[in-house]
Amino acid sequence: MSSSPLSPPSSTPLSATGAYRASPAERCAWWLACLFLAVFLSCLRLTTTRPFRLTTFEQLVNFEAIEPFQHRVLLPAIAAGVQQFAPVGETLLFGLLEIIAWVLLVGLAYRALVIFEIGRSEPVRRLLAFTVLVPMLLHLVAPDLQMAAAFSANHDLLDIGGWTPRPIFYYVYDLPAAMFTLALVLLIARLVEQPTRQRFASYLAVFALATVNRETTLFLLPAFVLLLWPVLGARRCLLWATLQAIVFLAIQLPLAELFAGNVNPNARLTHTPYEYHLGYNLEALANPLYAITYLARFSAALYIPVLLWRRFLDRRLAGLLIAFALPLAAVAIVVGRMVEQRIFIEIVPLIWLAALQVIAARTAGLGNDRSAGPAPRSDL
Repeated sequence: MSSSPLSPPSSTPLSATGAYRASPAERCAWWLACLFLAVFLSCLRLTTTRPFRLTTFEQLVNFEAIEPFQHRVLLPAIAAGVQQFAPVGETLLFGLLEIIAWVLLVGLAYRALVIFEIGRSEPVRRLLAFTVLVPMLLHLVAPDLQMAAAFSANHDLLDIGGWTPRPIFYYVYDLPAAMFTLALVLLIARLVEQPTRQRFASYLAVFALATVNRETTLFLLPAFVLLLWPVLGARRCLLWATLQAIVFLAIQLPLAELFAGNVNPNARLTHTPYEYHLGYNLEALANPLYAITYLARFSAALYIPVLLWRRFLDRRLAGLLIAFALPLAAVAIVVGRMVEQRIFIEIVPLIWLAALQVIAARTAGLGNDRSAGPAPRSDL
């Protein structure tokens, strides 16, 4: 029996479901593309942004930067350790670490597409994984657009005021925070499917490493409880959540005490090292044109399909958006400057994943409706 001219040749690698699988050469090319993009994005970010004067690369490596920036110590500690054995400059060290983080982020994005069954074949998923770079680029590299005045009158003509691009600051923990968050999201999703001790041990190890990088891992605890409570039961869920809290405190309390002398002169939030920027942020958003441009570049507006087709949203992603992303964003608005859109970086990959998942689910729903054909006519 002859094969159809539209069918793939017999040498084409297929998965168990009949989907096309990438060859080793294609996978190697994909990893090389990841590396090239990582080098480009790292160089772009290093040259278009600059460290805050109180948290420079040299200060971080010498553990002299202000709080709470200094106790986000994972990358500074790695760089300081390398310098003990090799005379490598801080900019090069942090650049190399950023390249690794970009590659890992794209790799995790691909794993996320596999876990949530987005994309019909491996090559499609590998291409889709690159799209996570778009919202990340808008939050880490693209400058803020500062509007001097919403409208201005010049020679009796009403016109738009002037726009001034304002570069955002570079913080070494931002990209790793997004990468670690996506990894933890995937581990939680796997725990919901199969809550074994081995999987929880893997989650706890990544959680600990991410906590050394940034304390925002605390916001994952409510989401963890929300998603795992129905699966584990009350007793086991509270036990695992308590273990996470213990790990968090065991890491963060000593770090906060160790760097308590690195006083932040801009701290305005009671007796903490954190800054208070809510009034400043609300004043900036009061400009309607600024608010529109901010919403346009926030996660590349990928929240729109999530809101539009929320009934197609995977319940695991829905729980993470409600219990993790929303509280984190609310706190970030208070303690962070919104002109530095990097303050939301942990939730950007989550919004990206949720958007692709609802788009895939919505598309599959439309395909099923079409394949079912028109509904039979009633004789009534």
